[in-house]
Amino acid sequence: MKPKLRLGAAAVLAVALSTVSLAGATSAGAARAVDPPSPDPRHNAIATSQNLIKADKAALQATDQDSFALTSSIEGPRGLQYLTYGRTHAGLPVYGGDVVVATDSSGAVVQSVASGQQSRIDVSTKPAVTAVRAAVTARTRLAKVASVATPTLVIHATTAKPRLAWEVVVTGADHPSTLHVYVDAGTGKVIDQWDEVREGTGNSYYNGNPVTIDTTPAYTMRDPNRSGIQCGGQNGQPYTKSTDSWGNGGGTNLETACVDALFDVQHEWDMLKNWLGRNGINGQGGGYPAYVGLNEVNAYWTGSYATFGHNQAGSQQLTSMDVVGHEFGHGVFQFSGGGGSGSGNETGGLNESTGDIFGALLEHYVNEPASLDPPDYLVGEEVNLAGNGPIRNMQNPSATGDPNCYSSSIPSTEVHAAAGPQNHWFYLVAEGTNGSTRCDGGAAITGIGIQKAGQIYLAALNTKTLPWTYGKARVATLNAAKSLFSGCNEFNVVKAAWSGVSVGAQSGEPTCTAQQNDFSLALDPASGTVQPGGTATTTVRTTVTSGSAQQITLSTGTLPAGVTAQLNPPTITAGQTSTLTLTTSAGSSGTQSIQVIATGANATHQANYTLQIGQPSSDYSFTVSPASASVQAGQSATATISTQVTAGQTQQITLSATNVPSGVTVTFNPQTINAGQSSTVTFTTTASVSPNTYPIGLNADGAGADHTATFSLTVSGSSQTTWQPWTAYATGAVVTYNGVQYRCLQAHTSQPDWTPPAVPALWQPI
Repeated sequence: MKPKLRLGAAAVLAVALSTVSLAGATSAGAARAVDPPSPDPRHNAIATSQNLIKADKAALQATDQDSFALTSSIEGPRGLQYLTYGRTHAGLPVYGGDVVVATDSSGAVVQSVASGQQSRIDVSTKPAVTAVRAAVTARTRLAKVASVATPTLVIHATTAKPRLAWEVVVTGADHPSTLHVYVDAGTGKVIDQWDEVREGTGNSYYNGNPVTIDTTPAYTMRDPNRSGIQCGGQNGQPYTKSTDSWGNGGGTNLETACVDALFDVQHEWDMLKNWLGRNGINGQGGGYPAYVGLNEVNAYWTGSYATFGHNQAGSQQLTSMDVVGHEFGHGVFQFSGGGGSGSGNETGGLNESTGDIFGALLEHYVNEPASLDPPDYLVGEEVNLAGNGPIRNMQNPSATGDPNCYSSSIPSTEVHAAAGPQNHWFYLVAEGTNGSTRCDGGAAITGIGIQKAGQIYLAALNTKTLPWTYGKARVATLNAAKSLFSGCNEFNVVKAAWSGVSVGAQSGEPTCTAQQNDFSLALDPASGTVQPGGTATTTVRTTVTSGSAQQITLSTGTLPAGVTAQLNPPTITAGQTSTLTLTTSAGSSGTQSIQVIATGANATHQANYTLQIGQPSSDYSFTVSPASASVQAGQSATATISTQVTAGQTQQITLSATNVPSGVTVTFNPQTINAGQSSTVTFTTTASVSPNTYPIGLNADGAGADHTATFSLTVSGSSQTTWQPWTAYATGAVVTYNGVQYRCLQAHTSQPDWTPPAVPALWQPI
């Protein structure tokens, strides 16, 4: 039997940010209107989704006793917004009742709505079975039990008929397990269960020497820039030493294992941001620790941290890039869309495949040379877990004994094997049939590249509802491709790849009709200043906005006296760039407007470049100090704006702010100054401001010149006095426990044994 590694997904509850009650909701037709667009896409998306939920009561299988609370708001690839609403019925949590609304980048237009609930809730909320009986029943689901949490009354709604149930969390004593058991509150029988610790797969021993990792200045293996990322032993504490030199490069050295783990997860964080537009592992700026030294031939994602053991030979720790990417990929799955990790082999298989996909994405993002771990679609080949090479093969799953194609047996197939069809699908989307074959014998597929494939997959994952199935994944990825990319090329590749792994057309899936070919034109930068006789350059950027790429001829309009222009190259394809070089004569001067013309086969566009030859008659410098500050919600921060005359005469300047988030007020004292004077700017926050880092624009509008600067305002959660169990805490909340202050690293509802010192993944001492 093929060795397995364990992975998991936590059930940490997010704090509700807003609530929508369906009692008295207006009719679907009347409620379709949305609030006017807001300058903040997130707040605009919230308003749009709330109106939609009120309008679509019937479609969401909701009753007047249902309410919806926003549990997460995530920005996805290309700025798309994803809002997940948890459902309650008569005040009880509804497992499987989540609603996920996806909007465009402005937050104003709904792209898709998803809910896993199949029918309206019509059950009594009074249990016939006691909580004690439910706890006793749930306890029998594990051979050895460390603890049983207090049962919670919920509505279980992932099946065709919702039922009143007790949710009981049982923790294993001799084997990692955090098992959520659902006991029917009417019959006392177990109706469902899922484990935060999931079965999974398992490498700078692996990444070459030396490598650079981000650590705390006091020489602790804690990332100072990526919240929650740290590495240490099985006691949960990060490694600390007197120098910032870690490990000996040996395969069994645990410091070396942490070097690899930190290197990998830090790059995974960067890949999620730079390639996929996601903020952290959980999509809301949060990450999780890595533990090394597990005395097992295994690695796990526990739901709140990843832990890594060794291979069967005992010669290597399991911290290769694809393994680390895989483990934290389970965190991405858990904290995307609704419902956590879910139950069942089909959902589990899609979760396992998600880990493999993010491992492959990480390898391709880092792009190490062939002498180390080059990008590929193999899983765990570097760790050689049991001496048989790779554990899985995404290009051809059957090469390691897993199915290439979906069939009716997948829902009862072991989860690692059940990952095969989606792994194969992802390869076909990214690389096409190059080196692979379709299950249906269809036409060859030309892949769209792994970055686009990753953007589509993550956008689909952000709309996950339980139970998550291959059919739902097909519909979600088609919706994602249509939302992310103009034209139908990416959409058609995604569709062909699903057919290529035998996941056929689904009811209600979208269609795509090719649009007219068009492109956009932009200059970067759009202005510049040179001395007479000098040159200025700008990049001419084009982007396909609909249809297919077309050939474009670039030219300039009538040039002012003393200015010549050269475009290199003068002919490009939409999506490519060119460089415009402007050369001025010794006698030229003044402010000139240069027109750039892009003539395509199907469309023509123009853009203007402003060229200042010589210094303007009057100018000044504009700075802000300090340029950043951190405050708790409800507090304020100040900075000093300074100006100095740099050319000509002093001029009057009016100060203003842009990109100010809701709940933040920016004031200037004084608001109008003369160049050479200073002003005090104050940033005042309310207690309702969401924890985040906000780049606020500061503007100086002068009579002869304008300037801008950016102030970075980091807002943490509002202060809280004493830590309490069974309390909902938001990311950034500050509590005191035994005289020590702690800051919340990820939103959760506390339990009696989750004291801040006991759960470093959730709390960080200040």
